[in-house]
Amino acid sequence: MLKWLDKIKPAVFIAFCILFAFQANIARSETNVSYEIADIAVSLSGNEISYTISGTSSPVFNVTERFAPFRILVDVAGAFYGNNISKQKTQLPENKFASLQIIDVKDQPAHMRFEFSLSDGHDYSVKKVGNNLLIKLFPATLTKPSSTIAKVPGLKSLNDFKIVSTPNTTTITITSNGPIENYKVNTIGSGVNKPPRMYIDIEDVAINELVSKKHIGTSVDKIRVASRGNGARIVFDSASQELFKYTVAPSSDGLNVVIDESNQLMSTSAPSTKLGKSPSSADTTLDQLIGSSEQLLNQDPNKIIAGTTASKAVALQDDFSFSGYKKQRISVDFYKIDIHNVFRLFRQITDLNIIVDEQVQGLLTLALTDVPWDFALDIILNLMDLKKEERFNTIVIYPNKKDFVWPTRAEDNLAFEADIEVIQQEALVIEKSASQSKEIMLAKEYMAKAQLFEKREEWEDGVILYSKAYELWPENTKISNRLATLYLVNLNLNAKAVYYAKESLKHDPENTKAALYAAIGSANMQRVSEAKEYFSQSISNSPPMQEALMSFATFSENNGQNQAAIKLLDKYHHYYGESFASMVAKARVLDKLGMSKDATMQYQAILTSGFQLRSDLKQYIEGRLAAKDLY
Repeated sequence: MLKWLDKIKPAVFIAFCILFAFQANIARSETNVSYEIADIAVSLSGNEISYTISGTSSPVFNVTERFAPFRILVDVAGAFYGNNISKQKTQLPENKFASLQIIDVKDQPAHMRFEFSLSDGHDYSVKKVGNNLLIKLFPATLTKPSSTIAKVPGLKSLNDFKIVSTPNTTTITITSNGPIENYKVNTIGSGVNKPPRMYIDIEDVAINELVSKKHIGTSVDKIRVASRGNGARIVFDSASQELFKYTVAPSSDGLNVVIDESNQLMSTSAPSTKLGKSPSSADTTLDQLIGSSEQLLNQDPNKIIAGTTASKAVALQDDFSFSGYKKQRISVDFYKIDIHNVFRLFRQITDLNIIVDEQVQGLLTLALTDVPWDFALDIILNLMDLKKEERFNTIVIYPNKKDFVWPTRAEDNLAFEADIEVIQQEALVIEKSASQSKEIMLAKEYMAKAQLFEKREEWEDGVILYSKAYELWPENTKISNRLATLYLVNLNLNAKAVYYAKESLKHDPENTKAALYAAIGSANMQRVSEAKEYFSQSISNSPPMQEALMSFATFSENNGQNQAAIKLLDKYHHYYGESFASMVAKARVLDKLGMSKDATMQYQAILTSGFQLRSDLKQYIEGRLAAKDLY
């Protein structure tokens, strides 16, 4: 560490040390700090660990966080072990959520580093009590260790994010069970691979009901939540390299964050200066418009029905109702957008077939707020001197001066036998649709809306609709498989993933994908025997799935079954050939087995395979080849 200091002049080095001492608020030089560790007490209770470091003097320490994986670094200045401390006494008891590495750092300033690696579901606290350091690791849902949470009076709870989006604004309400008064707002500039961010620190709140991450998809890419002391930090990541404009204000049900979307809409459009020419392929205005309009389409059907019922009482007061415009309301803001893209938007909104005559051309600028879509369409047709014909779930749009005639069946051009075949095919389609129950039709509706949520990476909302579809259509293993995938990959809820994978296997015991999902979820929950059974089932088909072979090999290696891992990797190579991941895995397992010659050959094969290697991996392989035990 800090080897670059050797190149700095002594005077600069002394100045740096003095500055460091002042920043740390230490009244004496770091070189004089010493902290003898007289005892370390460790206790495990359920999912909580208490780690107490007892010293002979007051400790000088620093706490920092590292990510991927999440780690807590507790650096204790000048720390050293007393005579009665054994290495075994310093370690954590066996558990499934935390591990510890202790490093004695000799570089100046000398310190001892306690590096705790935590699972995503856990948090921590570090407190100095006299000459002792009390470190607690506990489930993140508590926001404080169980021994202290009850002592926090009047603790409020944040329970949800409510999103309301229009083309010009996005309002994000952080809902709470009480008014939020004690909060601070600040921003962080962009960095390497990091967008600019705005964050809100809220004091004295619990966050166990909030999701840790929620994708928004407007000027705000996503929201991230983390505990901070007795409260929470909520980070809003920008979707671009410029920070969005925002206002934050308390509301009756929590805290309102209003994001100005008008600049984003203007900047993403690509207007053309020539009438009749289409915008370039880089024009993303349509996608922005579709994204904002889909906020209405993506609602739960039950909520839509409820909203429609509630609105009937005031329908007579709506001028649109008297005019015959009763379709779904939309808000649009078009700025010199190609007319064909506008009609593509209406295709998304209405779910009707829309056919546009090739003579329809031009650009359109129009802003409408909360109007029925058929009213907006009629305005556009009037502005562009167009008209429409609607029939058979299809709208045809063409110039006002042109005539259009719906086609009729030309029976004279078809042989009698061909007519019979067409009629039979149509009858089969009609019979198939008619034979489907109302439950299946509603399930399909839920599935279609869930897919829209998936495209927007709103996984929580997606699984709610998929779950409703599965309740209506439980024998459809595609639904239960999709639920297992989302819970496993996107939401990290292993128990849910295993449940739906098992549901798929009930209806289809040969479903190897479901078996793989059940295996991975069980392995993540440390259910080794159950995971092994499902892994075996996942590779039972011929040829076995690539993903199943690699996952089973990794599982076997992690559980000390290295010979089994080698056999699985060999089977992978037999069916699919060598891949970069499989070659590295095999070299690593051979190395663990002490098969030096075979491991050396495998490492050399990786270096000459032509695969692109990261610099750190290449250095590791070269280091292993240089090690004595590989010769």
